[in-house]
Amino acid sequence: MKRFFSAVATGLVVAGMACSAAADGYPEKPITFIVPYSAGGSSDTLVRGMQPFLEKAMGATIVPKNVTGGGGAVGMSQALFSSKADGYTVTLPSNAVFGLEGLGNVPWKHGDFDTVARVITEDYSITVRGDSEWKNLKEFIDYVKGNPGKVKMGFSGFGSSTHIVAAAFAQEFGLEFQFVPYKGGAKTVAATMGGHIDVNTHHPAETKAGVDAGKLRVLAVMGPKRSNLFPNVPTMKELGYDWELSQWRGVAMPKGVSNEVKAKWKEALTQVTADPEFQKFIVERMGGTVAPAFGAELDAFIKHMAGIFVPTAQELKASQKK
Repeated sequence: MKRFFSAVATGLVVAGMACSAAADGYPEKPITFIVPYSAGGSSDTLVRGMQPFLEKAMGATIVPKNVTGGGGAVGMSQALFSSKADGYTVTLPSNAVFGLEGLGNVPWKHGDFDTVARVITEDYSITVRGDSEWKNLKEFIDYVKGNPGKVKMGFSGFGSSTHIVAAAFAQEFGLEFQFVPYKGGAKTVAATMGGHIDVNTHHPAETKAGVDAGKLRVLAVMGPKRSNLFPNVPTMKELGYDWELSQWRGVAMPKGVSNEVKAKWKEALTQVTADPEFQKFIVERMGGTVAPAFGAELDAFIKHMAGIFVPTAQELKASQKK
């Protein structure tokens, strides 16, 4: 894997940073949308769900391409280094970009991409068993503070966004957990329901079935407003905790794409995200929120998220070496 990234970074960087093609007539051919994860996951669901809306808005064929490996590192590196900066290859950024950077698993930083848009956000949550003794977030935090290292916190794999969120949450509120990684959200949620762990930080879409069955309870969501799936569950800010963190998914390209091409994407994504059918898809299929952001608003959001995720991931990496 290291040899692959070394070759990519040195041998293909020229292609990735090439001057952008003229925007006249763009797009004139199919656009490849690299999904840096396997088929069936949240990122894949978003791209394939967005595909028909985007094709209509762009007037071009969108070709989803799953490129897996390294927790998103292989696909995103391919989009960055192996593609011309002409707008015909894009990828799907998320908090994974910051995690990979902080862990040092990739030869790039988030600023090496031209991130043109945030499309949706998804909440992280504090979710416990349905029969848990903790009925609200304050009870939970007070218990963890009084019993350091006793509560088991689960997440999807070392260095995943849910791991980084769990670690950042613990650091922010002075909490000590037993961290327990699992291979994927489904296994983490099942472990919570089965009593193998006490709490997880997964998205409402992953926990909804368990909540509906009475096997899970969501104490709070971390987003700026209540989840579409759990309208009765308060945000952390509503509960008096100055804490806001969301997963996000958007569109990014190799550095150097022309302003005209990026403007075309902004126009198209503005149209897509305003479509009621697309909004319905995001709520019903992903439990997310359509939350388009461009320009200065997007830059401020990325700065905020990177400021939490990158240093937390760096600390996780350093802790492994001890």
